[in-house]
Amino acid sequence: MTKRDFSALCAENFALNGISRFATDDIISKLCELCDIFLETNKVMNLTAIKDEKLVISRHFADCLIPAQFFPFRTNVLDVGSGGGMPALPLAIARPDLEITALDATAKKTAYIENTARTLDLSNIFVVTGRAEELAATTLRASFDVVTARAVAQTNVLAELCVPFIKKGGLFIALKGKREDDSAASASSAMKSLGCRLVSDNVFDLYDTDGEKSERHVLVYEKISETPGIYPRKYAQITKNPL
Repeated sequence: MTKRDFSALCAENFALNGISRFATDDIISKLCELCDIFLETNKVMNLTAIKDEKLVISRHFADCLIPAQFFPFRTNVLDVGSGGGMPALPLAIARPDLEITALDATAKKTAYIENTARTLDLSNIFVVTGRAEELAATTLRASFDVVTARAVAQTNVLAELCVPFIKKGGLFIALKGKREDDSAASASSAMKSLGCRLVSDNVFDLYDTDGEKSERHVLVYEKISETPGIYPRKYAQITKNPL
């Protein structure tokens, strides 16, 4: 796909998804370059099952940028389980006011994110390699304004891994697919134990470039009290016996 075709498709899809404010020449140019790097790297590293530029635009870029409205201005953000750099890299491109740290347990993936950020001249991206449940016991604990995760794990499992990193008064923003049985209500007990309260449960339709749509949710929680030191537990305990 040519850069011109990519730009046109990106602008069209962002309009469909109500995020035309991010369809500037500079943002789209960087997203085009990111798409090329992402798909080329995917040939040798498992970053995504998606191999088509059109679907990268909608199911990665638009899906990561629709929730951008929930991230307060000039905050430091931790992306837990960043993997292929989603949402860290698109957010860093579209929201240069954010200082974003991408955390992943796989060194090859954090190296990819770091190298891609350097190639794209993104000075607001940082990386940390390690397991969230172990790093939460370091100086990173309670040091971020916002922690986000875009993952398939249940919200109560994600929360135990993410919330300990958040400062009191900060936000946990969970980017989820179709809700089904993974609702805010099902995670309420976990959130109470971790010191959070639900601010909003936001539902939206994500449109592909062909107009097909799928349901997405953005759960926003505020951290109202310190997380007890016993959390997070070991990962096996978290998954076997979720809060």
